[in-house]
Amino acid sequence: MDNVEKIKNRLDIVDVVGSYIKLEKTGLNFKACCPFHNEKTPSFFVSPTRGTYKCFGCGEGGDIFSFVEKFEGVDFKGALKILAEKAGIELEKEDPKKANERKRIYDVLEKATVYFEKNLKENLSALAYLEQRGINNQTIEKFRLGFAKPNWQDLYNFLKKEKYTDFEIDKAGLIKKKNEKSGFYDRFRERIIFPLFDNSNQVIAFSGRYFGRGGEQEGTIAKYLNSPETILFDKSSILHGYNFAKTKIRKRDFSILVEGQMDLLMCHQNGYDNAVASSGTALSRRHIDLLKKLSRRLVIAFDGDKAGFSSACRATKIALSEGMEVRLMEIPNGLDPAEFILQDKLGWQKALKEGKHIVEFYLNKLVFEVKGASNKVVDDKIKRKLGKAVQEEVLPFVILIESEIEKANFVEKIANQLEVPDKVIWEELAKIKKIAFSMTRQSEEEGFDRKKSFVKKLSLKKDKKNRKQIILRQLAGLYWWQKDIKQPIFDFQLLRKNIKKNIGNDIFKKIEKLPEKIKDEIVFEVEILYGDVENIEEKIIELLKNLEIELLNEKIKKVVFEQKQAEKEGNSRLALKKLEMYNQLSKQKSQLCN
Repeated sequence: MDNVEKIKNRLDIVDVVGSYIKLEKTGLNFKACCPFHNEKTPSFFVSPTRGTYKCFGCGEGGDIFSFVEKFEGVDFKGALKILAEKAGIELEKEDPKKANERKRIYDVLEKATVYFEKNLKENLSALAYLEQRGINNQTIEKFRLGFAKPNWQDLYNFLKKEKYTDFEIDKAGLIKKKNEKSGFYDRFRERIIFPLFDNSNQVIAFSGRYFGRGGEQEGTIAKYLNSPETILFDKSSILHGYNFAKTKIRKRDFSILVEGQMDLLMCHQNGYDNAVASSGTALSRRHIDLLKKLSRRLVIAFDGDKAGFSSACRATKIALSEGMEVRLMEIPNGLDPAEFILQDKLGWQKALKEGKHIVEFYLNKLVFEVKGASNKVVDDKIKRKLGKAVQEEVLPFVILIESEIEKANFVEKIANQLEVPDKVIWEELAKIKKIAFSMTRQSEEEGFDRKKSFVKKLSLKKDKKNRKQIILRQLAGLYWWQKDIKQPIFDFQLLRKNIKKNIGNDIFKKIEKLPEKIKDEIVFEVEILYGDVENIEEKIIELLKNLEIELLNEKIKKVVFEQKQAEKEGNSRLALKKLEMYNQLSKQKSQLCN
């Protein structure tokens, strides 16, 4: 048994969490006001049977280790040490074999870094390119930039001479196996190399920019290539430059998020050393967690084109849903942050200082596109177009804002731009919430709706969930909740049969193959929602009925579309057939609704 399992067996999550915050028993679980965001009504739940916690307000969740990491602001090793002391356990040293393997891989990566650095010093073209992009020698040395030669086995041969095995070099992510042949070839060739570091400033991976034939991307050759995930490198939890930026982020109380390696280097070189980069990796909640531990304030500085703005919107949604205060920098169209800093340092400084909230940024963008720079008076048709764009693209961000005061401020600004009363915007927000978060019909049991409101907030994710998806999520949670219990509180086999009957075998197979992490999350949701509900069978019947209704709605929508298409094409026979199908489906829906 390893140290983690020993600690989990020795410590009860209620005791651990209860040593930091006051918990109140509620049924099988415990609740409290969340320690990770401000709230008046408790939405933070601890499950002693599962050994997990979950806040249905901000989405934080995990086990005793993640709780201590978050509350104490430490990494996993720090949490391990704190909890080992609480448990009275002397930490065992890592298995010597595994420890040696990790050390050897660190050594391989360090040797490769030194080799790449030497290559760069000898490649005048690559050095000239970096100089042209504004990168000086101090930055090259600080970030340990290098160059991979175009030869297929250049690095491989070097590392073999250094007495490293194929296994070690491969595990470090530096080589790839030849197709249908024995032997290996270098993963990185003809590229400027950017090392990635862990919190201890050790190299754990690389990112390489193609620099063949003048450095331009050709054919199918990717412009940037990153190391694969290894035992040292997990791309969903590593932000480039975080090792250099972490103390500055805490000191300045905000972080700057950029996309590219060059953007990161230019930021640090010019004194903005609280910058980190996603560098081609999709931003995850784990990335946001890293930043949130240091500061809740985030400035996003992505490329000033359409793709950059789309990426910034996705990143903002994640950050807002995690309770971050997010601002967007206005980068001139056609430039990336590195080019902006190089061409206009004062302009960059001004843009950083005047960074706008995504709602204000997006609203101004849409207004400019419709009204132009003069903010001219427009006709009703254009007003409606602007209103629809704001409804679809801006209001979803307003929903994610935690502060009611800030939310009200933006409602007023939006109402003024659209020349409508504030009340209209609040009504639209209510509609969006209803669509995104509605679940099942109102329950008559006291307290059920209050719990349900916590679960609704789980839909504050990157993608909106429609009513059908939310119902399916609950049904899947109910199924997994009781599946392995000897004496289930309801007939889960019957539930399985009914779910499968409604959604089909293919979709049901996806439910049965859910990843453990998602499975645990949805089970915890239904434990909180249904744990002390007496008439649970009635709830399940209601859920299944609502699922049938939603599936019928989808069929009706499709039939209506097909009937209109048939009419347009002059196919009266098909149009009549579709009308009959519509009547049949409507009748089925009416029977279910009564």
